[in-house]
Amino acid sequence: MKKWKYLSAVAALTLMLAACNSDEGTKSGESTDDTKQTEQSEAAENSAFPMTVSSLTKTSQDEEKGTTITFEDVTLEKMPERIVTLDYGFLDTLDALGVEGIVGVAAGAGKGNMPEHLKEKYVNSDVADVGTLKQIDFEAVAAANPDVIFISGRQSPFYEELKEITPNVIFIGSDNENYIDAVYESVDLAAKIFDKEEKAEELKASLQEKVDAVKEKAADYENALVAMYDDKKLSGFDNGKDSRFAYVYNDFGFVPSTTEIDSSAHGSDFSYESILSVDPEVLFIIDRTASDVETIKADIENDIIKKTRAYKEGKIVYLDGVNWYFSSNGVTTEADKLDEILNELK
Repeated sequence: MKKWKYLSAVAALTLMLAACNSDEGTKSGESTDDTKQTEQSEAAENSAFPMTVSSLTKTSQDEEKGTTITFEDVTLEKMPERIVTLDYGFLDTLDALGVEGIVGVAAGAGKGNMPEHLKEKYVNSDVADVGTLKQIDFEAVAAANPDVIFISGRQSPFYEELKEITPNVIFIGSDNENYIDAVYESVDLAAKIFDKEEKAEELKASLQEKVDAVKEKAADYENALVAMYDDKKLSGFDNGKDSRFAYVYNDFGFVPSTTEIDSSAHGSDFSYESILSVDPEVLFIIDRTASDVETIKADIENDIIKKTRAYKEGKIVYLDGVNWYFSSNGVTTEADKLDEILNELK
């Protein structure tokens, strides 16, 4: 039966070729050229592998255990087709590059602090929910059968456990120095693995335009202060080495209203009186609780804050905590963050 089908197909093809005119012959030639180009593209793609990939930072500190985690180089035998990413920022970058094959994300049963544009696309029955940013469902990760797993600082304590699922675990977190350069490095890393270099250059150029615009805007102000709101409590951030939001000063160009805040990833406890004492011209408030702005304003804009220069001049800027706290380093979310500043400081 199979031989018969084959002979029939050959006969039909012969008749079709005999009936073709010269124009159709040209089209056939074009089709052949297209096929060759596709084959050449696939060959070039495959020639990049095996590919050895280094994590963006060689080590990470597990503050709870007081230990150092060292990330090993990963050798990818072929382009990954099944991807689990446990970092929202890197998920955003993969999405912006047009990378397909996301099979697992830290959706947190749909309640995770994931940007809305990512929720709409990746929180569904086609993509495995592998837990939260800090509580990983290892069984779900294993069931997703990933070719590669991308992690950042929140998941670094689970590095060895994730390597038991696949040795291809890549750390994409940065050390917060040269922040924007680190964003570009993560874009380049994704572009290299998934053959998206041309798109990567477009995204980086677009983001750099926004960085330059914010730097120009920052030059209009004497100083600024970044503070984070979390359940009626405030934390302050300066431009110190360990400050989570040092890049607002070092990369975006704002002058810190004080450099005497104890530097840490979560900032230093900061009272309303402390804000008044440094009296910033611009006060950035990052909302960690994902509350509505009016609720936060009721706490922030009290009688003490109303005495500050920032309040009097209408320069208190409320920033989206999802982008600023939970999904930093994504090429789209970083652009959104910069747009927030530009739109609020018109």
